[in-house]
Amino acid sequence: MTISGHKSKTDWESVKREYDSDAPIPYDPEDGPYDPNDDAAVDAFFDKATIWVGWPNQVMIQKDGVPVNQEETAAAEADKK
Repeated sequence: MTISGHKSKTDWESVKREYDSDAPIPYDPEDGPYDPNDDAAVDAFFDKATIWVGWPNQVMIQKDGVPVNQEETAAAEADKK
């Protein structure tokens, strides 16, 4: 994101060339939980992930691969108070 009136410091031509080259992403098992070049591994990781959306007031939409019903979550939070 650039600030209005400021020049972007990103070399977008380089970004576009790299994207269009379709070169594999360098990966070492110590880098993270899945190989980003393996579509099945990426899908499996995100199917099991806990996903939060929104900022600054984050809301959980999926916990451990199971969608979260926001109404039930809100009711449980209200019961705690």
